[in-house]
Amino acid sequence: MTIKELAAKKAKEAAAATAKNAVVGKGEETKEEDREKDLNSRFYKALANKDVAELRELNSEFEKDYKAKGQSIGTDADGGYLVPTTLDTQIREKLRVLSPVRQIATVLSNMPANLTLPLEGTLPTTYWVGEGVAPTESKQTFDVAKMKAHKLGGFGKFTYESLADTAVTPSLQNFVADRFALSLAINENAAFVGGDGTNKPFGFRSSKITPAELQQAGATLAWDDLVKLTLKVNAAYRANSVFVVSTKALGLIMTLKDNAGRPIYLPSLTEGAPATLLGRPVYEVSEIPENLGTGTNETEIWFGDFKNYLIGDREATRIKFGTTGTDLESDKISLVIFKRVAGLPIMSESFAKLTKVK
Repeated sequence: MTIKELAAKKAKEAAAATAKNAVVGKGEETKEEDREKDLNSRFYKALANKDVAELRELNSEFEKDYKAKGQSIGTDADGGYLVPTTLDTQIREKLRVLSPVRQIATVLSNMPANLTLPLEGTLPTTYWVGEGVAPTESKQTFDVAKMKAHKLGGFGKFTYESLADTAVTPSLQNFVADRFALSLAINENAAFVGGDGTNKPFGFRSSKITPAELQQAGATLAWDDLVKLTLKVNAAYRANSVFVVSTKALGLIMTLKDNAGRPIYLPSLTEGAPATLLGRPVYEVSEIPENLGTGTNETEIWFGDFKNYLIGDREATRIKFGTTGTDLESDKISLVIFKRVAGLPIMSESFAKLTKVK
């Protein structure tokens, strides 16, 4: 066999192997998709039929899926049954879309029920050292931040027929995920803003941080106020900082112009990208209060590095079912979906707020 013939043979064998692997890979992927669809279908049918035995059997299947994807199951602190990993993933993704704070915060996946974080309380001491002189020990102190996961529930009522139809209709499964995600997001957003840590996360407006504070100078919001606000944040954090504003404050900002008469608020021209203000992204958080001043409807504007707001997602999502009120007569099933989440702002020097905004 000549070298040319040998090369042609090897090329043919390689092409055949590649084609075989592609077919096998595609088959395995399709097989996994079919398995997930089957699990979802069985899950909704079991809910519709209130089939406890089937739900228990599915629970062990879901546990394997969560562990295979590196997700923590933890103890069954919330009761109920695990949801399919595909439903859990859908809800998590939709929560991020629905929550502006989740988009700009640091999210810790599979957080322990209680997490203690060592945080720098002061920076290390640095200094110039002369030649041949022994360096002095640089002292460092640490603050301790403790994050605790809290249980959050989303509630919904479904008829037997709707759950039975959902078992065989993927678009209805997406609808169920949408409704639960919206229910969870409304409560999450409120806690991420103003939560006091009692059975809920600490919000960035809570006492866990002391942001730099600046009062609006005049009777109405001005361009100069926003410029001064940005300078309240240390330059080390400023490069990653964003504006976080209430709906009312956003309305005021959209009318502002710089000293040359140009609008300072620039709407995004790209889908999914935030608008900008003074070159930094702007996020509207409607949970920021709009009536902070007595009779004046004052609000506030935040600027800072919100990567220093930590969100911790704990364990897999679970679901409970039952009947309440007139459910029996109307043939409805009440579903409550549970997740556990923590929230904590850290590093006060990375946040600033403008007050008396009106």
